Amino acid sequence: MASQVPAVIAKIISLKQKFTYGENQIAQFVIHNSEFISQHTITALANEIGVSETSINRFCKKIGFKGFNDFKIAIAQDTFYREMQTRKKERREITPIDGLALDYNELVVNTSAMVSEEALLNVAEMLKKARRIHIFGIFDSFLPAMALKNRLTMIGISAEASNDSRAMKIAASQATAEDIVIAFTRSGATPEIIDAVSTAQMNQAKTVAITCYDSSPVTEAAETNIIVPDKMSVSNSAMMSNHITFLFVVDAVTSLLISSDKSYLKKKLDSEGIISSRPSVTEYY
Repeated sequence: MASQVPAVIAKIISLKQKFTYGENQIAQFVIHNSEFISQHTITALANEIGVSETSINRFCKKIGFKGFNDFKIAIAQDTFYREMQTRKKERREITPIDGLALDYNELVVNTSAMVSEEALLNVAEMLKKARRIHIFGIFDSFLPAMALKNRLTMIGISAEASNDSRAMKIAASQATAEDIVIAFTRSGATPEIIDAVSTAQMNQAKTVAITCYDSSPVTEAAETNIIVPDKMSVSNSAMMSNHITFLFVVDAVTSLLISSDKSYLKKKLDSEGIISSRPSVTEYY
């Protein structure tokens, strides 16, 4: 989506399960020494890490760049953005709330940079055509699942959200080629989610995985994958909700649906009108 911020570090973290041992060495160095990359040659980087220049070029291509030069430019842009954020912090005393707000902003911007608009459009089209929509998520990941169900309901699209492993298995086993299954899982390795997505895929249902890690078990099982940054890519990750980047995807898909068909907007406004005009509790007694 947005291209002004490469979000290179967040992307590297999302791909870490796909890296070989040598690639992980490069990834760890880049994550912790991004300034070094923008200031040195590929030869200097290879000597510093103890790998070959060929390995570095292969790593750059694996994360989506043509080679080291493109990667270096993206890192420089990413570093510049982060430095600007740091300067903003230095202008005033940073409270825990301020720090959290800045991290939320960084996560949202990185999500916009990482998520493919083409993939979101594809999901929106599948939702419009689906006979039945099943949305899965467990623990914190059930929150964005419910959010998507509620957003779809508001615009007149019926959907079901499940967080019970047996309910997910039943829904997946009854899914057909006319249905869509959307799964939220931060790690991409939740067994119940993987089993349900795999079953739905075997039944030829459309399957979508929304996760923080590429090449995870759930992305191997699903037909369409949307990778978002993990909260681990920002400073105050321990204080943040796990599902903030998922909610961005939920709102983005809803936005694309509404912009594609004005009837969805009318239904949304009608639904909001019904909610806002409901009788107060005292009127029932």
